[in-house]
Amino acid sequence: MSFSNIEERLSAIEARLSMMENQLALNAQDKLTTQTPKLLQQSLTDKPQPARAGNWLGIVAVVCFILAAGFIIKLSIQSGWLTPQKQLAFAILFGLALITTGIKLFEYDLTYASLLPAAGAIILYLTVFAGYTFYYLISFQTAIALTSFISGFCIWLYVKIKHDLYAIIAALGAFLGPLLLAFDSNAVFSLYYFIICSFTFATLSIWVQTRTLTVISAYLAIAVTSYIGFQLNQDGLIAVVLAIYYLIFSLGTYFHTQLTHKQMTEKEAWSFLPVLLIFYAMEYYFIDRIQPVLAPWISLGFAALLIWLYLSATRWFSERLYNSRLVILTFSTIVGFHSIYLELLPLTFRPWLFIIIVFGYSLYVKFASFKFTRVFLIPLTALIIILGIEYINILSHLAGKFSVPWFIVGFAAFASIWTALLLHHDYFTLKDEYSYYFVLVAAHLLGIAWLYQLTNDFGSLAVSASWLFYAMCVIGFAFIRQDKIMAKSALFILSFAAIKALFYDASSTPTIVRILSLILTGIVLYGSGFLIRKMTEWKH
Repeated sequence: MSFSNIEERLSAIEARLSMMENQLALNAQDKLTTQTPKLLQQSLTDKPQPARAGNWLGIVAVVCFILAAGFIIKLSIQSGWLTPQKQLAFAILFGLALITTGIKLFEYDLTYASLLPAAGAIILYLTVFAGYTFYYLISFQTAIALTSFISGFCIWLYVKIKHDLYAIIAALGAFLGPLLLAFDSNAVFSLYYFIICSFTFATLSIWVQTRTLTVISAYLAIAVTSYIGFQLNQDGLIAVVLAIYYLIFSLGTYFHTQLTHKQMTEKEAWSFLPVLLIFYAMEYYFIDRIQPVLAPWISLGFAALLIWLYLSATRWFSERLYNSRLVILTFSTIVGFHSIYLELLPLTFRPWLFIIIVFGYSLYVKFASFKFTRVFLIPLTALIIILGIEYINILSHLAGKFSVPWFIVGFAAFASIWTALLLHHDYFTLKDEYSYYFVLVAAHLLGIAWLYQLTNDFGSLAVSASWLFYAMCVIGFAFIRQDKIMAKSALFILSFAAIKALFYDASSTPTIVRILSLILTGIVLYGSGFLIRKMTEWKH
C-alpha cells in the first residue's frame, strides 16, 4: 500500500471523527440547556435554610429584654424615677415595639425574628400582672380580661410563626414571670392567672398541632403552684387549683388526639410521666393535710379519669395507643401501689395479698393466653415488690411467738407457692430451671418457718423432727415424680436441720434430746443422700 493511500485513509478517518465529535457536542449542549433551568429552579426553591450561628445571641437578647422590662416595672419602688402609670406605659410600648419589629423581620429570617415577639408577649404578661398586683391601677376583672386578650394574641402569633422556641419562651415567661416580681400578697391572683395561662397554652397546643406547649406549661403550672402553696398556707385552694390543672392538661391532650388524629410518640408519652408523678405527689400532699382519709380515694379518682380517657380515645384508632397505654399503666400502678397498698389496706390484710397474687397469677397464666410485653413491666414489678415485702413480713412473724392469724397466713402462703409449682411444673423443668430452684427454696423457707412456729412449744427435738419429716416428704414426692431438681432442693431443708443439730442441739439441749436429735438427723441425712444418688443416675 502506497504512502498516498495511507494518507487518504487517515484523512477520511479524521473527517469521520470530527463529524462524530460535533454531533456529540451538540447533543450535550442541548441537554445542558434543557436541564440547567430546572436545576437552577430547584436550587432556588429547595435550598435549605442554613443554621443560624447567632441564635444563641438572640436568646440572650430576649432574656435581657425581659429582665429590663421587669426592672422597669419595679423602678418606682426603688427610686421613684417615673410614676407607676408612666412605667407601665413604657413597658407596654417596649413590648409592642419588640412584637412589631419581630413581625417586620419575618420576611428576612423567620426563625430568628420570632424571638422578638416572644419577648414582647412575655413583657405584656408582666405588665398586666404588675398593673394589678403592685400598683392596683386595674381591677381584678380588667386584669383577667387583659390576660385573656394577650393569651389570644399569643395564639394568633404562634399560628403565624409555628416555632417551638417561641412556645418555650412564651410559656417560661408566662409562668415564671410572677416569680420575677414579689407575689407574697397577691398569691391568690397568681393562681387564677396560672389557670388562664394553662388553658391558653393547652388550647394553643391543639391549634398548632404540637404537644410541646402542653408538656412545658404542665410542668411550669404544677411546679410554680406547688411552690406558692408551700408559702400560702391555703391547702384547700392549692389542691383545687392543681386538680383544675390536671383536668385542663388531660382533657387538652385527649382533644388534641381526637382533633388531630395523631397518636403520641413514645418520647411525647414518656415526657408526661414525670409531670404526672409531680402532680400526684403535690396533690396528695395538700389533700392529706386537709382530709387524710379522702386523699387516697381522690388520687385513685385521678388515675381512673386517665384510664377512662385512654379507653375513650382507643375508639378513634384501629390499633391500640401503645405509647399512651404504657405511660398510663405506669402511672396507675404507682398510684395504686401507694394509695391502695400503702394507705388504704389495713396491716392485717396485707399478708393475704401474697396468697391472692400467687394464686391469681398462677391460675391466670395457666388458663389464659398471657404473653409478657413491655407494657406489663411496671405492673409486674409492683406485684413482685408486694410479694417480697409480704414474704419477709410473713417469715418474720412465723419466726416469733405462736399466733393463730399468722399461722393460718403462713400455711396459706406455703400452699399457694406449692400450687404454683404444680400448675407450672412443666414450664419450670423444661424452660426455666433457675426460677424453679428459686421458687422451691422460697417454699421450703416458708415451710421451715411454719413448722418452727407449729412445733417450737414442744421442744427442740420436735422442731428438728418436723423439718426432717418435711425434707423426706419432698424427696419422696420428687422420687415419685422423678424430679431431680425438687429432690436436690431438699438439701436446703436438710442443711437447716443439720446446722441446728450440730450447733444448737449438740450444745444447748439436754443429753437425751441431744442424742436423739443427732441420731435422727444422721439417719435422715444418710437416707436422703442414698435416694439423691440413685436419682442422679436417671437419664432424664
